[in-house]
Amino acid sequence: MSAASLDQVRIVLVRTQGPLNLGAACRAMANMGLSQLVLVAPDCDPADEQARAFAMRGKHLLTRARIVPTIEEALDGCVLTYAATGKKGAQRDQAAESSRAAARRVTQVAAGGPVAIAFGPEDRGLLKHEVLCFDRVLEIEAAGSYPVLNLAAAVLVVCYDLHGASRGPTVSDGPPDPARDEQKRVLYEKLFDALDRIGFFSRQQTSEHLRFALRRIFGRVEMSVRELDVLIGVASQLHWYADQARLEFRAPGPESDTEKQP
Repeated sequence: MSAASLDQVRIVLVRTQGPLNLGAACRAMANMGLSQLVLVAPDCDPADEQARAFAMRGKHLLTRARIVPTIEEALDGCVLTYAATGKKGAQRDQAAESSRAAARRVTQVAAGGPVAIAFGPEDRGLLKHEVLCFDRVLEIEAAGSYPVLNLAAAVLVVCYDLHGASRGPTVSDGPPDPARDEQKRVLYEKLFDALDRIGFFSRQQTSEHLRFALRRIFGRVEMSVRELDVLIGVASQLHWYADQARLEFRAPGPESDTEKQP
């Protein structure tokens, strides 16, 4: 992937609160050659003078930023998505990739379509249910005594790793017709609903962990459109079977199985 192909990488900032952080994030993107910025329901004004001042020569990113109300809209069309998060948890720790490893993966995949890397708001980061929207989790390696980075600093580290990875020779190993994020959402909706109907998520304490585990498993598989269609078919069949089973094992009515006495 050449440096010019970094145009395929979207930096997604979710509910950004401070204009200084927003402006500094734009400067970091401009420093490292990234140009696609999407803002999800920002809590600050991209036209704020402080944002413009801190953006320096990245002001054009503020002007051209696409603003959308939901994460799903920010990810439309993407063939691979990352959530940058410092929050801990069994499923996140097991699935998290370092910023450098994620950057290398992005350089292999972006030739096939847009890739998104999202950062949450300054105070809380991305929420649990929001992290579930992404294929993979990105973690910036930092000192264990204080691993939480400022938003603009986190964007700079990731953009730096992307810039470095884009300069080396890479070979795309993704499918020729990669499935897009909005297509994969159809699979997850159908599959999770079907599994819920057959009782796979019946235990409340493990339901969230199972959903994260499944999301990460499928997130590591770069599916083609045809492969995705097969999995959607499987999920639809599970859904149908669960409905049929409910009908078969439905409790009989008061008269249906009552034998007439002589």
